[in-house]
Amino acid sequence: MKTVRSDFNKLFSESKEEFLNYFQQLVAIPSVCGNETFNAPFGIEPKRALKFMLDLSSKLGFRIGQVDNCVGWAEFGPLASECDEYFGVLGHLDVVDVVNDWNYDPFDLTLEDGYIYGRGVLDNKGPILSTLLALYLIKKQGITLKKRIRIMFGTNEEMGSRDIPRYLKVEKPPYAGITPDCKFPIVYGERGLVDITITERITDGSIKQIDELTGEFDHSFLPDYATVTLKGIQTVFKGSKSPSNAPDLADNVLPKLVEHCQSLRGQTGDFFKWIQEKIGTQTNGKNLDFNYQDTESGELQLSFYALKLLDNQLQLSISMRYPVTIAEQIVLTQLETQMPNTMTLKINRSFPSIIRNKEADFIKKFSKIYAEDTGLNGEPVTTTGVTYARAMPNIVAFGPSFPGQKGIAHKGNEWIKYSDWQMMTEIYYDCFIAELC
Repeated sequence: MKTVRSDFNKLFSESKEEFLNYFQQLVAIPSVCGNETFNAPFGIEPKRALKFMLDLSSKLGFRIGQVDNCVGWAEFGPLASECDEYFGVLGHLDVVDVVNDWNYDPFDLTLEDGYIYGRGVLDNKGPILSTLLALYLIKKQGITLKKRIRIMFGTNEEMGSRDIPRYLKVEKPPYAGITPDCKFPIVYGERGLVDITITERITDGSIKQIDELTGEFDHSFLPDYATVTLKGIQTVFKGSKSPSNAPDLADNVLPKLVEHCQSLRGQTGDFFKWIQEKIGTQTNGKNLDFNYQDTESGELQLSFYALKLLDNQLQLSISMRYPVTIAEQIVLTQLETQMPNTMTLKINRSFPSIIRNKEADFIKKFSKIYAEDTGLNGEPVTTTGVTYARAMPNIVAFGPSFPGQKGIAHKGNEWIKYSDWQMMTEIYYDCFIAELC
């Protein structure tokens, strides 16, 4: 690996304690999206995180602005009156909620053995802060920018990116930009995602065999805990959680629960038998005849994340991340051919695939810088993730996870290596200078 330049090492190390203090203060804000309230469209805590970043940006000497307490920004370089276009960096300050799977206080940044722990250290507070600090180091050195840059702080990425349309009603999009909320190297394509719930109405009374079905179910991860109570006897299932875009890393409890229940009688038993036969432990949908793959992004990915008992209904929820060259309707039509006519399908979320031009000048430039700074392959890639790149034109994902780092976000003990945090700051520092000077 290339030796990190001594000048950047010196620059970063001189401000290490200052930077960690900012990081600590940001992580301490439990910015989980909540109910809309006065001047806080996504709840009090995301607004508080936004205010912190705007205050910090002002303290560091940047111009600041915001739209509707949804999206704020720090700006540097020529004024808008001098330079109409701007390069954009778009990250988010909201985080997913926590459950009882932590060994550290999730809202108190912990630095231990070279790792930083806390909710949002990777997704996405640490990375968006690193872009601001990279720009600050450029400013601190007195480097003049020929182009304008705007680092934008969103507050609703985890709950549907409802903040970005409000921003775009008021502000023009960047001519180009990145979101540091995925992985390295640069991501030029994102798979399509469709999240669905399949419902079976039980009419033969057999649903009464189930007294209760509970679990920690959310579309953002595959569950590691669930229970089912049959005839007064509760069975507990435990496994290992993973983000929903990395189902192969999970020990998902739902297939275990399904196998336990498939011996039930009537329509209820048939429901669980169908799940066992068509989904089971698979994460590619082969038993549903989902033979979808391409050279750009690989094969379809299926995540079985929820089972629910509602009155006289049983429901399962899955999300499917399909290859960039496949249309959503093809996947849904095939799924419907595999469903009994007693089942109904509802779409919860839908994100079409996106493909950006990987030959764009800034993408080629950033890819080369990433390769030089890390000694790793900088060829652009695709992802199974859903990022802000879908919500704003001209944006591609770039960082923060390095190759081999998967299944960290949306779990207990979320982490980022301190050395990686410094490295990504260097990469952004070099890229900003290359693009803007």
